Amino acid sequence: MRNLLTILMIIIIPLTSPCFCMTEHIERESGLSLQDCLIYAKEHSLINKQSEYRYKQSKIGQQNALLSFLPEIGSSVNANINYGRGVDPETNMYTDRQTFGSNYGALVSLPIFDGLVNINNYKLYCSYSRESKVNAEIEADDVSLSVIRAFYNVIYYAELVKQIESQLDANKGNLRKTIKEEELGIKSGAEVEQMRATVASFEFTLVNQQNLYENSILDLKGAMFWPLEKDIVISDDLTIGEDETAFDIEYNVMVNPRAKVAAEQLKQKEFNLKIARGYVIPSIYLNAGISTSYYKDLQGGYARSKFNDQFKNNMGEYISTGISIPLFDKMRRHNNIRNAGIALKIGEAANQRMIFELRKEATMLILNLEGAKREYLASVSQLTAVMTSHRANQRMYEQGVISALELFTSSSKLAEANAAVTGKQIQYIIQKIQYDHFNGVPYINQ
Repeated sequence: MRNLLTILMIIIIPLTSPCFCMTEHIERESGLSLQDCLIYAKEHSLINKQSEYRYKQSKIGQQNALLSFLPEIGSSVNANINYGRGVDPETNMYTDRQTFGSNYGALVSLPIFDGLVNINNYKLYCSYSRESKVNAEIEADDVSLSVIRAFYNVIYYAELVKQIESQLDANKGNLRKTIKEEELGIKSGAEVEQMRATVASFEFTLVNQQNLYENSILDLKGAMFWPLEKDIVISDDLTIGEDETAFDIEYNVMVNPRAKVAAEQLKQKEFNLKIARGYVIPSIYLNAGISTSYYKDLQGGYARSKFNDQFKNNMGEYISTGISIPLFDKMRRHNNIRNAGIALKIGEAANQRMIFELRKEATMLILNLEGAKREYLASVSQLTAVMTSHRANQRMYEQGVISALELFTSSSKLAEANAAVTGKQIQYIIQKIQYDHFNGVPYINQ
């Protein structure tokens, strides 16, 4: 038996260990992708959990509205002791003896017609439930968009740190070369000091960018609800995707979640108006019940029937129906109808406004996306020109044609051009993601 276990351990350990090591290696090398971050945020976001709980609450309200169609059942028990003059329930004669009496009953009440209040109230809570579900989707999308922006902010500042480090290394090389040339009498001391100032300026910029990078990491953790004490490593993918020549909104804005919420809110105001009208209509109810009683002479003057006999013999059943007609309630019901009607008009205007805003947003998305694309392409062209100019300035500085101050200016322009390309590229990516989402592409590809 021991030999068999030893053989199995020898076989299993080599097979499983590399797999675990490889998984850890992949996570460490590649980091979390954008989709990984979005999925994590969806599963751990407290905002999403709150939305889920609110949706569950709305389902409870819907269930309560459905249960209102069922009859109401109640029971009652009361007891009394009579010390003065009263009626003997057994002989129906007045007596002044001390007696004990108790009554027992059960009642069933069923609304036959209530002006369709219960039906419209149930439809109202169904609409609340649908609205809560769509609101949960909207809040989940907002969380995802926050994660997307925070994710690319981290990439942006990480790229800037790399670029500043690269230029800082180049300027440190220029400083060392300038010091040697000063020793040879080729460069002046002023140029050495200017080059030192250039290095100091890029060192300051590097510290500033590193601080911004750390802040962006914290923002990403907050958007994802990632443990603050735990490190996070993300991939630096800046793939733009397919390059489209023309952009257009490909679906009806009425299926947008915010349009759905506005439509549900309009329905709710319609149901509220119907409910208000239902309260001015006469209501019909059906009641049925049973009752019995028990009576005892506390002074023991004469014998009484036993409890079981009285409980059975005094049993009675009844069925009754009634109609409730509202006549005058100080104009409350009438004013409720007027208020509900005005609220419906407000809801119609709000719904139309939402549709207009969504169409405007769709147009703005296209304009922003096209503008972001043009700006990104222009920044790439600008970077190419600035890099060519900086190379020429570097050669001229080495030849003594330009000063260290002019080279510093050239380096600063190159840093700005690099930052512009990275920023415009990320702006274009985020705009493209929002555009695709408006066209029905979910943020999380599952």
